[in-house]
Amino acid sequence: MRKISAIALVSLFLIPLAHGVAQPIAIAELPVGSKLTYRLGGVYVGNKTYEVVGWSSSQGRKCKLVRVHLIVNASESFFYRGINSTSEFCYDDKGRPLQEVLYIPSEFNLSYKRVEITYWWEDDEVFPHRFLIKLVGERNESYEVLLGEGTVIKESNGRTERFRVGRENLSKVLPFVPERLTEPYVDLSSIELKGGYRRRYGELEVKVVSLENVQTPAGLFPCYKVLLSGRTEDGLPYNSTVYVTVREPRFTTYYITNIIGIKQTGYVVKVEVPEQGFSIPYLWLAPAVALAVLLMIFLKKRRKGKGVG
Repeated sequence: MRKISAIALVSLFLIPLAHGVAQPIAIAELPVGSKLTYRLGGVYVGNKTYEVVGWSSSQGRKCKLVRVHLIVNASESFFYRGINSTSEFCYDDKGRPLQEVLYIPSEFNLSYKRVEITYWWEDDEVFPHRFLIKLVGERNESYEVLLGEGTVIKESNGRTERFRVGRENLSKVLPFVPERLTEPYVDLSSIELKGGYRRRYGELEVKVVSLENVQTPAGLFPCYKVLLSGRTEDGLPYNSTVYVTVREPRFTTYYITNIIGIKQTGYVVKVEVPEQGFSIPYLWLAPAVALAVLLMIFLKKRRKGKGVG
């Protein structure tokens, strides 16, 4: 029996992990301290929790750090029974991931401990024009992909190799193809949704079709029903029905994603969003209150003075 390579095992782990944490989960508006838990159904069954933990940066670009905890079973896989993993994502102000860190559970007993993926975006791209995959562990390996040039640069053990590839055959060179390269991406909370909204982002069409109340274990939410349709990176038809809250901060309550008959669903079962108060720093609050009180006293005395005259 042939021994499965470490890269092959990494691929077996990362493909369901990347797709299990897939959007369309609106994230751009959620403040630090927010926590959303979704119940998944379809190819991957289990729970997925998003936790907004703070701010960070990637390649000098500011981004919102989100920790994702995934507990799923792959319904049609015999290579493993399930995945329990925590990963970190950093999103820009349009809700697009700038960096992902995927931690490989120790029970896989691989030489790679984590995978780091960095993305570069321009304008309203629904696929990044450049990305870098790093396999980090006992030995390091990296793949830089320049999609516009059709080039992959691989570095391993001090050796550099270049490959010519097309968008449709990245899997022939990469250990796995990140989910951001297989489905078009737009964070719906970064768009000013309203009734009748319709717009194309590259190959992806976004259309608001109705306003509906969505009942979930987390409560009843008035939502925009949004249809997403387009083609994946390798040309497969892609569509999603996504329900996004009308009230801000907006987030996804329920979604159904369909790629050539393969469906994945998710609905929110727990929502924790901190109340957003005034943005005045605490140190300035006391002087502001004192100034307001003094102004009220002054105006009151002035009115009294006018009354005496």
